[in-house]
Amino acid sequence: MTQAFCPGHVSCIFQPSRSSDVASTGSRGVGIRLGLGARASVLPAEGRTTVLIDGVASEAPVTRLVAEILAPDRAYEIRIEDELPVSQGFGMSAAGAVATALCIAEIEGLPRDEAMMAAHEADIRGGGGMGDVAAIAGDVPVPVRKAPGMPPWGVVEDAGIDLGRVSLLVLGPKMATGSVLSDPVRFESICEAAGSAMKRFLEGPSADSLYRLSNEFSEEAGVEGQQVSEALSALRSRGFRAGMCMLGNSVFTDAPLMEARRLLGPRTKGFSCAPCGEPARIVRTA
Repeated sequence: MTQAFCPGHVSCIFQPSRSSDVASTGSRGVGIRLGLGARASVLPAEGRTTVLIDGVASEAPVTRLVAEILAPDRAYEIRIEDELPVSQGFGMSAAGAVATALCIAEIEGLPRDEAMMAAHEADIRGGGGMGDVAAIAGDVPVPVRKAPGMPPWGVVEDAGIDLGRVSLLVLGPKMATGSVLSDPVRFESICEAAGSAMKRFLEGPSADSLYRLSNEFSEEAGVEGQQVSEALSALRSRGFRAGMCMLGNSVFTDAPLMEARRLLGPRTKGFSCAPCGEPARIVRTA
C-alpha cells in the first residue's frame, strides 16, 4: 500500500481564468496552505477502480480522473481520509487529487511533476477548484498565484507574511464551486472584484491587508451568504480578523478556536491549524 498526505488550501482572493488549454486554466489569487488536509491510500486492484472517501464508497469524479489520466489501463483501490469537510472552501478535492496522484505516480514510476499536472487537470475537469492544486504545489504557507495554471504557465510566489495559527469555522451547508463558477454573471462579478483586490494586495502584502482585502473581495463579488456575513461581523466586532473561505459557508480567523466557537455558537464546527509550507508527500510505501 502506498500512502500520501497533501495540505488543504483556502483561497482568500481568487480570479478564475479559463483557457482552451487545461494546463493554463486556473486562477490568480492569494490563499493559505493548511496544516490539515487529505490522506490517500492506494493499492493496485483488478477490474474497476474503487474509491472510498472517509469510509464511504463514492463516485469521486476528481479522484477517478486522476487515475484515468496517469494510468488509464490500470485499476486501483483508493481510500481518502479528509481532515476537513469537503465543499467548504478548504481545497479538499484538490488535496485528495494530489495525494492520490502522488501514490499512483509512486506505484507506476512516474515523475512528481506529472502527478501534479494530472491532479490539476482532474480538479479542473471534475468541477473542483480553479487554482488549489497550483497553490498547493507552490510549497509555501501563503501562496500568491500571480498567473493562472500550472508551470510553466502558472506562477506561484510566497507572500512572505506570517499569519500564525488560524481557526476554521464551518457555518452552513456545502457550497458547490462548480455551480457558482458556471453562472456567467457571478463569474464576471468575481473576476472584476478579484482584479482590484489583487492589485491592492500586491502593492503591500501583509496579514492585515490579506484579511481586509479578502473581506472587501467577498462582499463586492457577492459570494457571501448570510451566515458568513454575520460571522465575519461578529468576529470583527470583538477585534478579531476574519475572512470567507472561498468557496464555502465557512470562515478563517485569527481568533482562538474556543473563543470563535463561543462567539458563533457551540454547534459551529471548528478546526485549528498553522499555515503549511511543507510539500505534499509520500508517507508510506509497502
